[in-house]
Amino acid sequence: MQASINGMRMNYEVSGPESAFPVVLHHPLATNVSFWNELTGALSPDYRVVRFDARGHGQTEAPKGPYSFETLTADVVALMDHLKIARAHFLGLSMGGMVGQYLGLLHADRFASLQLVSSTSRIPPEARQLWEDRVQVAREKGMSSQVTPAMQRWVTDANRQKPALFARLARMIETTPLEGYAGWCLAIRDLNITERLKAITLPTRIIVGAEDPATPVAASEVIHREIKGSDLIVMPAVSHMLSAEDPATFHRHVLAFLEKHPAR
Repeated sequence: MQASINGMRMNYEVSGPESAFPVVLHHPLATNVSFWNELTGALSPDYRVVRFDARGHGQTEAPKGPYSFETLTADVVALMDHLKIARAHFLGLSMGGMVGQYLGLLHADRFASLQLVSSTSRIPPEARQLWEDRVQVAREKGMSSQVTPAMQRWVTDANRQKPALFARLARMIETTPLEGYAGWCLAIRDLNITERLKAITLPTRIIVGAEDPATPVAASEVIHREIKGSDLIVMPAVSHMLSAEDPATFHRHVLAFLEKHPAR
């Protein structure tokens, strides 16, 4: 389905019983709505699952960037308004987890809980150039240039040997609109909200892969320390895209948290 959301055309999907409490899913950088196919299947018997192509990704319009997290966060709330969803659970991976932190700060009244997966609250100054370099290479050589370096960060050595998993993720990267990728990269480059996280009071679960080099365990430990009452799950033998690498274990952690925090 498509609609005009926050000034752009957005592609989204809704699954599960209309009367069930909603869960909003936000995919990571250079992927799309299909990233959540498996989790949607696990959630949709008991929840109304809302997933979408983020600004500049998949079939959603790709306005010229750079983007800001205030705008990217407003995209989520505007979609909820369009669907007449007053409150929901939220789960986001990587850049989706960054959006989740902003949602907890700026729109806490719209959410019952947060699950922040493979994420960080700050890009250190020495890493800012890295994000600019990725944009420059993508502009010069196309999105296919991002496949090999991304896969080295995204999945473990063992999981890179799985042809179906590799092909699925590589295809998502290759088909991501260049302007959308660039807009998000430059937003991520400027991320620095660690000192604000103490203001988040929503029930929060943080999940990270033990072998994640992109958003390492230490980054999730910082978020966990700053958000009072949050819990932290470190999944063994997986990297950044842990939900694609070990979906059964990931789904178990997600569902257990939602059951522990039923919406009221």
